[in-house]
Amino acid sequence: MPRDLEPLDKSPVSVVKKRVAGSKTGRAKQLANEISKDTKAGQVVRNAMMVEAKEEGKEIELWADRAVRPNDKEEWTLDDVRVKFYASNGVTYVVTGKTGGVTTANYAMWIKGNVITRSSNGYTFKSESVLYDPKIKRLTSPLAIDMEGPPDAEGSRLYLQGDDMVADLMTNQLTVNRNVRARRKVRGEKTAQIQSNSAVFSGATNLAAFKGNVIIDIETMRLTGPEAKFQYDPVARLLDSMVVTGGVRVTDSDKAATSGSVAVYFKDDRYVFRGSPRVVQSQDELVGDEIVFLKGGKQVQVINAKAQVDPARADASDTTSSPPKGTKR
Repeated sequence: MPRDLEPLDKSPVSVVKKRVAGSKTGRAKQLANEISKDTKAGQVVRNAMMVEAKEEGKEIELWADRAVRPNDKEEWTLDDVRVKFYASNGVTYVVTGKTGGVTTANYAMWIKGNVITRSSNGYTFKSESVLYDPKIKRLTSPLAIDMEGPPDAEGSRLYLQGDDMVADLMTNQLTVNRNVRARRKVRGEKTAQIQSNSAVFSGATNLAAFKGNVIIDIETMRLTGPEAKFQYDPVARLLDSMVVTGGVRVTDSDKAATSGSVAVYFKDDRYVFRGSPRVVQSQDELVGDEIVFLKGGKQVQVINAKAQVDPARADASDTTSSPPKGTKR
């Protein structure tokens, strides 16, 4: 759907008609077929626009300040390009960059140079290049990316870096792979520093999950485990909690804990350990059905507690030698 045409040989400008794919073809006509081929070198289109549509609706909208295609090639080269991809469930992704290319036979694309990808629910990815595979409807950033998540009600957001990014337009799942490093304010001025092998986000919801050798540092406390998921309160639009599963270890300056899982409630500064929880502090060991760190770990509550206390300290506290249900230390 380009408006102005300037041949490479500077011949007079031709007019190109606007055209959208018919429902019978199921695909937009090739951009090259919309342009008069009366030049030897090829064509230059200024203020170019292209639409790929099917009966169920649009799939791609493309804009470029200039599009160039030599006669002997099926690929258009684009300057200052902007592409809007229509994914499932009404989700969209807009990709902008300095240069790009589109193969008119199948609409495979590449975009390079200060590339920014934005999802309709507020995620922004910055990279040097993005590739689009029309067969599997997938966007890929093969090089390092910087990501910003959508802001919450207090203006806090997730900042993340990784080695590459994949956006599946069929499932609306965004995956950042390898050497993931992230940070986010979790309560007041407290900041969680996160490391993992990968991170998964949703282009449609507020899902955020970190997977593979997850390490989370919050002040002096470190949590490690195979997977961590952040839970958001959709009403208050605030980060509510985080759940680490698959076998968890938590260390602090004066104690260590292990369990099957831990739920961290940021508003209350409360950590709940479930699944054979065990806490070791100095030479004391606490086990129970459930262990809760209160005030960021300054107090410990054990449900159905069993304790093994350092004999040298046994006389210091009668409660630790035979703790009742709900013991606090």
